[in-house]
Amino acid sequence: MFKDKQSEWRAHFHKALSNPERLRIVDLLADGELCQCDIFPQIGLSQSTVSAYLTQLVRAGILTVRRDGTRKLYSISDPQIREMIKGIQSLAEKMVSV
Repeated sequence: MFKDKQSEWRAHFHKALSNPERLRIVDLLADGELCQCDIFPQIGLSQSTVSAYLTQLVRAGILTVRRDGTRKLYSISDPQIREMIKGIQSLAEKMVSV
């Protein structure tokens, strides 16, 4: 379908962010690392749904996960992604208030 790996990666990246709930998860992580156990109550979805969304975001390269004992801690994988997310948040605030 795609002729080059960069286009393929970009499509996968954007698809992972195309769900409002996954965007909310990334928004929560924009300020730093969180445990899955802290994420799902803030999102208001079941733990299994949040876990599936986190897995999708990790597979897309948006998030990284590390273990701390029995806990899984998630964070944004690259500072450029963090800056992009914050820029899009700012743009959304501006565009929605128009």
